[in-house]
Amino acid sequence: MSSERSPINRNGDIRYSTIPDNSIQSSTQEDKSKNVNPLVALYREISSGEQRLRIVFLYSCIAALGAVLTGFALGYSSLAQLDLSSNVGTMAVPSDKNFKYIGSIINVGALIGATFTGVASDKFGRTALLMVGSIPCVIGWAVIAGSWYFIRDDNSTPVLVMLLVGRFLTGLAAGCYSLVVPVYILEISPASLKGLFGALNQLGVTLGILIIYLLTSFCRYYYGALVAAGLSLVFVVVVLFLPETPRWLMANNERLEANRILCKLRGPRANIQKEMSTLDKGLERDAELSLVDKLKMLRYKYSYIPLIFAVFLMFFQQFCGINVIIFYAGTVLKTAKVQDANLAADFGVGVIQVIFTFVSVVLIDMLGRKILLCTGGLLLSLSAIGLGVYYYLTAHHTNLDDSNKFSYLAVVCLAVFIIGFSIGWGPIPWVMMGELTPLQTRGILSGITTAVNWTFSTIVTFAFQPYEDLVNPYGAWWTFGAISALSIPFVFFLIPETRGKELEDIQEEFEKRYGRNTRNNDDKE
Repeated sequence: MSSERSPINRNGDIRYSTIPDNSIQSSTQEDKSKNVNPLVALYREISSGEQRLRIVFLYSCIAALGAVLTGFALGYSSLAQLDLSSNVGTMAVPSDKNFKYIGSIINVGALIGATFTGVASDKFGRTALLMVGSIPCVIGWAVIAGSWYFIRDDNSTPVLVMLLVGRFLTGLAAGCYSLVVPVYILEISPASLKGLFGALNQLGVTLGILIIYLLTSFCRYYYGALVAAGLSLVFVVVVLFLPETPRWLMANNERLEANRILCKLRGPRANIQKEMSTLDKGLERDAELSLVDKLKMLRYKYSYIPLIFAVFLMFFQQFCGINVIIFYAGTVLKTAKVQDANLAADFGVGVIQVIFTFVSVVLIDMLGRKILLCTGGLLLSLSAIGLGVYYYLTAHHTNLDDSNKFSYLAVVCLAVFIIGFSIGWGPIPWVMMGELTPLQTRGILSGITTAVNWTFSTIVTFAFQPYEDLVNPYGAWWTFGAISALSIPFVFFLIPETRGKELEDIQEEFEKRYGRNTRNNDDKE
């Protein structure tokens, strides 16, 4: 039998590629070269007959549909409220107070969903959890759409209950997707393009927000829910074609299947021996750990330090004020006398997010994570301070004409803020969440990190108004500016650069730095 037919023998061992070593080496150097735009390299391979990146790109885009559905859930409530509020007095519409609960209950669902998914994804696999997460997603959107049946009644309680239940269920799905999608994409991606593929998660979220803005702006709210339910059903079908990640298969003693999937991902002519050896090295010391053993690993620095780093990345992502800026974007544009300010804010924020998240996708593997995070932190800090200055000036100028002169400062700061978030603190914490956490505990630690992220989101959402009343709007925005400024030295001095590194190599660096040998000695005692 010719060795070119299959790189795997009957025992599951890997055969060496028939390509000369020098061609493999030159190909690897070209892929990892800092002078080559990763997007250009991806385009060349997709447009050619080579399979190596094309199949990874296809699977990543399929998985990113889950991120699009997360964006649907995040962007839905505010514009649905505008649609329903226009019918107050003629239909059974929930009150504005109840709409606050409708908008925020997604955080509760996502928190629960992420907590469950973190444990389950290590046991049952990444693709299985994508399927499971689709169940509440389909049901939730169907329930929201079905609330229209009761909206012409005199009693608004059935509508309120259905909207709350539907939003909670879509929150469960969002919590699941926000954990599994970035981890899945990361685990199938080659080291040189982990950032590019990983950032597709946040790009999907921003696309979902923009699409649901379009749907709910020009259609009734239940049409948007029906489209979301339909896309959820499509996602259920296409997930059936996604393979499990080689890293999860190796961690669960399915070496033969891991070999087969890795050959499919890297192409039939690829030499996967080095990558398989790297996987073996990362697994050999932690094979077959129980859930209790995985939790015990958190006693050791090499395990809990990456978790602390990931949690702080999520802290800075949420406490920069992104949810508040989106909520108050319409108010800022109204001050600047922009016609249809709410609509302009929704579309303006959505378009800017999509464009500059795509910019981050292009740059993340060229410049690295730390440069983009520090640049994003600087832009967030300056723009938040600028918004504080705007609110301070308007508070101390009672003349309306003088106040309006400062409104353009707010518009510029608003745009810069969204740009800073989109190129750095939007996509990169999700990419690094999977990069920093060890394989054997990646599901659990990613679940903790994702749950903490949604907790932070809930705290900011509910605490902002009381805090603003306490310190005035300018004080609140200066606080956000100070927090974003602190993110710069945190990233610069503490966060390791992960660009171009295999996940197992990142894990090994943490073990060397924070004492894996100490853990082994303790275990022997």
